[in-house]
Amino acid sequence: MKKIVCHLMLSVILVTMVLIGSSSAEWPKKPIMIIIPWPAGNDPSTMVASAMAPLMSEELGVPVKVVNKPGGGAVLATNELRNSRPDGYTMGLISIGPMITQVLRGKTPYKNEDLRPLGLVWSSPFTLACRADAPYNNLKELSEYGKNHDLKLAHWGLGAVPTLIAMNAAKIGGFKWKETAYKQLNALLVVKGDADVITFSTPGIKDYVESGQMKILACMLPDRLPQYPDVHTVAEDGFGDAYSIWFGAFVPAKTPDDIATKLSNTFFKVMAMPAIQEVIKNVGVIPHPTGPEKARKQMDSELANFGAIMKDLGIIQ
Repeated sequence: MKKIVCHLMLSVILVTMVLIGSSSAEWPKKPIMIIIPWPAGNDPSTMVASAMAPLMSEELGVPVKVVNKPGGGAVLATNELRNSRPDGYTMGLISIGPMITQVLRGKTPYKNEDLRPLGLVWSSPFTLACRADAPYNNLKELSEYGKNHDLKLAHWGLGAVPTLIAMNAAKIGGFKWKETAYKQLNALLVVKGDADVITFSTPGIKDYVESGQMKILACMLPDRLPQYPDVHTVAEDGFGDAYSIWFGAFVPAKTPDDIATKLSNTFFKVMAMPAIQEVIKNVGVIPHPTGPEKARKQMDSELANFGAIMKDLGIIQ
């Protein structure tokens, strides 16, 4: 009887291995969906992914479709991705918010490790900016000024990643913001004098900078902005780590290694094509492709670092 049971168990294992190997070898054989958890509109990730989809389809030999599923601060779609079959036919472009800070705040039904990174892909070019006539030109001068003067910061909300970066910079610099969150954040708040500094994306302040009404104090990216090479990063001046408002490609955690690798390689191959690089440049995101291992290491570090920042601010316990 023991021999029969052993033979049966061995048979089941062998059949399972054959089936897994077969399904992986034959992948893909049906359409692939890319979930984006924001409205289509002028969303940069939607525009880039939509340009990439037909080229990915050519590479993989099956249709690739972009589907927008907004709602719940991107948590709903991220959870849907987590619950999808781990077969490589559903992937998502998810940002640092629903993957890191929302998880830390306990606002998600999933954990960070429930999704597997194919890699980080690009960042939104957020900055700290002020009026052109402000008596400071960078974070070091701002921090010295802030030790003896009130500085009003306009931001999206205390839980927003750009705000957390700004709050951490103030802590390091030895000053405190008089901060106000706005549902409709606008660069005019600074231009008109309602705020001294704003956390905002570069495209939203570009016209004001070029017209001489505003200037950029620091960029929230791993590297300097290509359009403004003289502006330092937050990390470069010693006011925090090389944080960014990144976007990454993810699949469910149990997706087989070979399928995840093939999907990741295809995504980054297409992303590197000149036509897609031109789209990326036109929509304004900053590409910085990062492989799966480096992406996971960065996320683990950010969970710890942002967790400490949020505890210090009293956002989480």
